[in-house]
Amino acid sequence: MKLNKTEFALMNNPIRAFIQEKHEIRVLRRMTPITNIGIALEIGCGNGYGTKLIKAYFCPSRIVAIDLDEKMIQLARRKNKDSSIQYHVMDASTLSFTDRTFDAIFDFGIIHHIPNWKDCISEMYRVLKDNGEVILEELSIDTFSTLPGRIWKPLLDHPYNEMFSTDEFLESLAAAGFALQGFAESNPLRLFKYFSLAAKKQTAHNEPLQSAGSSRASRRGRDRHA
Repeated sequence: MKLNKTEFALMNNPIRAFIQEKHEIRVLRRMTPITNIGIALEIGCGNGYGTKLIKAYFCPSRIVAIDLDEKMIQLARRKNKDSSIQYHVMDASTLSFTDRTFDAIFDFGIIHHIPNWKDCISEMYRVLKDNGEVILEELSIDTFSTLPGRIWKPLLDHPYNEMFSTDEFLESLAAAGFALQGFAESNPLRLFKYFSLAAKKQTAHNEPLQSAGSSRASRRGRDRHA
């Protein structure tokens, strides 16, 4: 789903950029020790600011950044002239890349916009190389059970009936073939509760996957960031 006017304003303002740089990207960097990323994919790149942070904090050799909204892609291209970054209009639930293309996939909160979000998880698994990682932050339906979330809910154009809970998202990652590497929950400025995680693509030659139940138990035992 494309952003409505309120969401567009929220995603394209200095406060959002400040939180993304001073908090969000640093939480993601602590999620995983991954290095030597050859080619990375960012889904839902928006205006491209997050793409620049991925480049600065994770140092991939190349980044392919996609967004469903052509206006956002045009904005990202105008703001970023780095030749190692390519921007494309594309649906994250039907990626037009060959299997096992990327070393890492990044997401700054786009999957909760996608009604058929399980297709997106399957596509991320497909285009990741073996032992590649998804490194992401996401809102969930749990976000909108808080007081600020209930205030924001009618203003935002989200597929609430199809939106996942945090536990459901973790269970779907495990079912698709990902093993959780790191997890944290955050609520910067008490505006939006969200979670961050890193998960590695497992293959038949890796250790067995965590079950959904063990993922939840492991998650509860991890540090939570307010």
